[in-house]
Amino acid sequence: MDRIPDYYERLKQSYDARFYEQEVMGNYLHMKVGRVYHAFERAGNVAAVKLDVNRPLMWALDFNVDPMSAVVAQVVDGRVAVLDEIVLSRATTMQACEEFRGRYSSHGAGLVVYADATGARMQTTGRSDLKVVEEEVGHGEYGPVKFLVPKSNPPVSERVALMNSKLGSAAGVRSLVIDPRCTELIKDFEQVSFKEGSQIVDKEKDPKRTHLSDALGYLVWQEFGDKGRVGERGNRLV
Repeated sequence: MDRIPDYYERLKQSYDARFYEQEVMGNYLHMKVGRVYHAFERAGNVAAVKLDVNRPLMWALDFNVDPMSAVVAQVVDGRVAVLDEIVLSRATTMQACEEFRGRYSSHGAGLVVYADATGARMQTTGRSDLKVVEEEVGHGEYGPVKFLVPKSNPPVSERVALMNSKLGSAAGVRSLVIDPRCTELIKDFEQVSFKEGSQIVDKEKDPKRTHLSDALGYLVWQEFGDKGRVGERGNRLV
């Protein structure tokens, strides 16, 4: 660490404030209580977002029948800008694709699709959810189409920690902004909580919650999680 004089400053950029306080400074906190996305603040994370027609669209899906949920975003210089959300009740993957094409039919600068690992599983129709998406949007109208889907999902705790660091780092940097139109995603960030007395995200309290934040989490993890974070060793640093 002597060779990296800005080591702790880099850690502040990499971790959210609560994670930094516990993992770096060694101050024990009850990390798994209350709001899952504790770093989210409307004043700092919600603002009008404008589509950049020269950058690829990023479409992240949570393949859930009710609701079928997805977010549309772009990444600029390490900053995630969430443009839109798609929430469809009792919908198929095909219907989600139709909705996406209806909203973004003329964007030709490329498309990146994100989902969790279950999207590659074969359905009763003989096609996976991802295969349906590929067949519906992979014909060239969006330019190059890329799928970033892991073979297995990262631990939820690591994905949540990364999301919190983007919502607000220990250094006070907020590198995830959400357009006000994304009302359900904002509700996720404000309302998703841990089950009382456990380290488990509560997915049962409200069936509408967790799906959009999960979808965005798949995008954030693929873009930033596989690069590793400064000082990540699985133990406290001081």
